[in-house]
Amino acid sequence: MAMPPAPSPRRLSRPRWFNVRVVGGILLVIAAIVLGARVMAAGSQTTPVWAASRSLSAGTVIGAGDLTAVEVNLGDQAGAYLTPAGDSPVGRTLVAPLGAGELLAGSAVEPTDSGRVVSIAVAPEHMPPGVEHGATIDLYLTREANPGSAEAAITELIGRDLTVQSVSAPASGGLSGATSNRYQLSVLLPADVADKLVRVLPTGEPIVVLVSGS
Repeated sequence: MAMPPAPSPRRLSRPRWFNVRVVGGILLVIAAIVLGARVMAAGSQTTPVWAASRSLSAGTVIGAGDLTAVEVNLGDQAGAYLTPAGDSPVGRTLVAPLGAGELLAGSAVEPTDSGRVVSIAVAPEHMPPGVEHGATIDLYLTREANPGSAEAAITELIGRDLTVQSVSAPASGGLSGATSNRYQLSVLLPADVADKLVRVLPTGEPIVVLVSGS
């Protein structure tokens, strides 16, 4: 009796679905790694911008010591702030208060208008602590009554919300003078306001009041 022919061996092929899933999974992993790297790189990119080194009131003419450069990540908003690489804001005027550490936006400064700088000599007992460049003050003037008069001294407000541009402490040592033991405080004012202030200052004793929160 003749034996039936032996079956020929069949080669097993790898299922097609297996290859597609493996390749797709690998591509997803690679895409996730690339995307994560880009996000991390974008998050680590910083830009140097100007920030206030102290609290400054509106009307302050910015000086070199008023600003410090800080590295921040502002994303799409970076163009709204002034940078050390751009035009210097020194000599320009703040149009809004700026807190210590707050970033300086381009919209927060404008060219300084022409005016007059008035110097005010203030006795130490009439100068409160904390009055410095960039502070806001109210200025009072006390007029003494005429000698022999029964009238009391009169104190009146002669300047409100003035921005201090500079302060010099009383001189120590050296030549003595009428103003050597006084603070020298300067404010920038329009010409007409400065003229009125200069006329009234010699008639009394100036008293400075620091506006809280300036």
